[in-house]
Amino acid sequence: MKLHPAAWLAAGAIVFAPAALAEFRVNPYLQNPSSDGITLTWFTPDARPGTLIVQGPMPERRRVLTSQPAVQPLLAYTNAERNQTIPGLDPGSWLLSDESHKHQIELGGLKPGATYRYTVYQGGAVFQSTFRTAPTRGQWQRVRFIAMADSETEPRGRVQRREWAPGALAEGGLPRPAASAESLWGQVFGSTTLSGVPVLRYALTEDEGYRRNLEVVNARRPDFLVMPGDLVQGGGYQPGWDEFFRQNAGEVGSGLSRYPILPALGNWENFGALNGGYGFDADGRYGPKFGRDKYHVYFDAPDNGTPAHKDNYYRIDYGPVTVITLDSSNGEPDDQPQNHLVKAVGQQYNGPGTDTQNNFTRDQYEAVGGTDLADFNPGSPQWQWAEAQLADARAKGQIIFVQFHHVPFSNGEHGVPMGHALTTGQGGTPMRRYHPMFEAYGVAAVLSGHSEMFERSFVDEDGDGVGVHYYDVGVAGDGLRGGKRDGNSLNDPLLSYNPYSAWTADQSEPERWELVDGVPQLVAGGKHYGHLEVNVTRIDRRGVMAVVTFTPVHVFPVLDRDYQLLRTERREYGDRVVLTIGSDGRPRAPAGLGR
Repeated sequence: MKLHPAAWLAAGAIVFAPAALAEFRVNPYLQNPSSDGITLTWFTPDARPGTLIVQGPMPERRRVLTSQPAVQPLLAYTNAERNQTIPGLDPGSWLLSDESHKHQIELGGLKPGATYRYTVYQGGAVFQSTFRTAPTRGQWQRVRFIAMADSETEPRGRVQRREWAPGALAEGGLPRPAASAESLWGQVFGSTTLSGVPVLRYALTEDEGYRRNLEVVNARRPDFLVMPGDLVQGGGYQPGWDEFFRQNAGEVGSGLSRYPILPALGNWENFGALNGGYGFDADGRYGPKFGRDKYHVYFDAPDNGTPAHKDNYYRIDYGPVTVITLDSSNGEPDDQPQNHLVKAVGQQYNGPGTDTQNNFTRDQYEAVGGTDLADFNPGSPQWQWAEAQLADARAKGQIIFVQFHHVPFSNGEHGVPMGHALTTGQGGTPMRRYHPMFEAYGVAAVLSGHSEMFERSFVDEDGDGVGVHYYDVGVAGDGLRGGKRDGNSLNDPLLSYNPYSAWTADQSEPERWELVDGVPQLVAGGKHYGHLEVNVTRIDRRGVMAVVTFTPVHVFPVLDRDYQLLRTERREYGDRVVLTIGSDGRPRAPAGLGR
């Protein structure tokens, strides 16, 4: 079966041959985009080489390459994974083959801003798709990328509906349905307790929410996807990775076969889940190292000058856009809540602290052979690398974005420092140390996750009207949290710890419930699974290089009178932000602001 060339762009990723799912453990997916190349990676259950054929604007017009598969014993299932039971799923129905072989081909010598067709022949399967190289800084018109985090995939997500923390309610609307079997919502979707208070469960399972979210993303044809951490429900949990690629490069969807992914390490990638958690499992695996080791198998980033830290932090230039990825997993000196005998309370802020997690230390990690744990604090190799990259990107007039997992400014669950009475032990405030650097070098936005509440903060320390926008985009497909409370109950008032918060889906987009066909229906607003769409558009005007538009998007479920899902709709929240970018790549102050 063949496609007419004109159909390639419309078709996207296509898998032919009945054996395709058996031949590919993970479909070909894209990494490391540049103006003259890209990396293709795929995984198979056996060691047979694959054949890659690339067609497009090259001197040879058609390039044929053979993969050299490498077995990946780290991706084999553990006894705990083989013996796991998940209520609602047939035992082991989510498990794939026990062997995994990695195929990777780095393509170079390509033309900037060009579309290429590629075909991978693997055993009896044929996989076909397209990709587009990055433009050059001088020749481009528009760059679109998506930012989303905290998908935290796992097979349990196919049957699990998450608790749906209550947020603001629209004036004049109905209240939320009761969080009990007394309401139809409670009967259909269930309810649970959160901080001791009954709450509704969301209308979509985690699987449905993430899948519908990705369908919207794929329809928007982004140039690349930024994912600042918590891709899976435990980096050491193989079924979590299987589920991630099932959605992104597998049987459910294969968007990453058409656009590349730029990932970052999150706290869940540092977690072994069934295989040791933050400690050791029965077979001696150390969870944090096992999780990070698997991450390194799946993702390969450009060199950063420190071989031990490869893939942890890196830089990608995509035409006029620079994305700098940091690893916010480990700050030194190591810290934990019990080190702070006098706790901050309420909105007290006694400084950012030094560490984003109290779960393991560098000494513990290195005692089991780990070498890749990178401190992020001032003076560290990562800090010095970040400043050098920012300086270089600014000198070249790039539009700079930064991503890392632990959101530094947040009204959410992880918004307070280690020394606060309400700390989770995983607060993102230590990453605030980077802000003066970000502001000095004219970073347009910082993209994070972690608190899972969809929030934008604006920090302008020098008061010139420019500042930096910080986003928590942790609503990919897992939790739907609200603002942190000043206490241990949802009945306590909001803590409102983040003085820089400019917008949250939790409070700025009130839920509007109305009676439709005799039942309460959510007709607008509220927290939903979603993502941030970023559009960079070239502007040919004196002193102005581009306009950057940030649009927070949610996937809204539309239900019938029996609360059966009719469809989901792409809807935009009301916090669209537009930045004018000067010819030097720096954001400009809005008209009427600044000095």
